[in-house]
Amino acid sequence: MKTTSQSEPDPSKIMQIGMGFWASKTLLTAVDLGLFTFLANGPKSGRQIQSEFNLHDRSLYDFLDALVALGFLKREGLKESSLYSNAEDSDVFLDKNKPSYIGGMLEMANNRLYPFWNDLKEGLKTGLPQNESKTGDKSLFEAIYTNEEKIREFVNAMAGVSMGNFMAFAKQFDFSKYTTLCDIGGAGGQLSAQVALNNGHMHCTSFDLPAVAPV
Repeated sequence: MKTTSQSEPDPSKIMQIGMGFWASKTLLTAVDLGLFTFLANGPKSGRQIQSEFNLHDRSLYDFLDALVALGFLKREGLKESSLYSNAEDSDVFLDKNKPSYIGGMLEMANNRLYPFWNDLKEGLKTGLPQNESKTGDKSLFEAIYTNEEKIREFVNAMAGVSMGNFMAFAKQFDFSKYTTLCDIGGAGGQLSAQVALNNGHMHCTSFDLPAVAPV
């Protein structure tokens, strides 16, 4: 006699994805504060973190312990005696002072992209973009490239999302037959920088729009 087993309906995936913004916003806020860069200098107590970022008592340890539970921080001790430090991945990829920093993309996600997703339903109903071009006054890149703060954020985001590929390419590609590299649309010049750092004989040039030059 052949039998089949069927699993019971499980709402956990629905709830995990539906409430996923809790975890996302916790991480994005920590990146925006610069918490991981601060902790790269060594473990800190909750009170030291509170003082550095002017955080309120009410949710201080809830916030830090949520980051521990999510695997972004490590903790020794409890409450007032706690010492917090970066988890390994956080220390490598979320410290602004390291060339492996990818937080630029997360900074833009927090400051620019996150609010746009609140208008997803409107975009689905109207077919219209919900980014900076929503008003119709300027295109997406015109809106970004006329604001130095947004340019800097965008350039850092492009570096964050691409840095891993740049580092791997610079180390693994055989540049022995080449002496020059020109990166068109090179944003902050990170590709050229990585190639030059890992291949001393290379002369690298990065081109982008004039508005990017000050950044």
